[in-house]
Amino acid sequence: MKKCEYCAKELESYHLQYCKDTDCEKLALEFYDHRRSREKIFGIINIVCICLIMIGLILAVFKPVPGNIIVAVTLIILGFTVLAMPFAPENFYQKYRIQKTTRMVRIFGLILFAAAFAFGALALYYFTH
Repeated sequence: MKKCEYCAKELESYHLQYCKDTDCEKLALEFYDHRRSREKIFGIINIVCICLIMIGLILAVFKPVPGNIIVAVTLIILGFTVLAMPFAPENFYQKYRIQKTTRMVRIFGLILFAAAFAFGALALYYFTH
């Protein structure tokens, strides 16, 4: 049976795209508009953050404190970006639908904050020893 594009509930008819008598269609259209208007800035922030993380990791080999601080700050920026703009590759939306994919991406954003905390603690450790 075909599933709702937003919430992944099974639909009554194969010809429907969203659940009847719910806000799924409105929420899905708002999500698509939001994603379309912000996906370029999201991509630019991702590329910059990934480059800074690599630079920070390389720098952490030679100077652990500044390298780990760069990684921690970049992970915090990336975490805020992912929480504010929870976008995933298209195949995730096809498999899990919008609601579940958004939840998974936001959980990943929280994991980024945990990783930032770990790198910050590592920088503090190197600073004190």
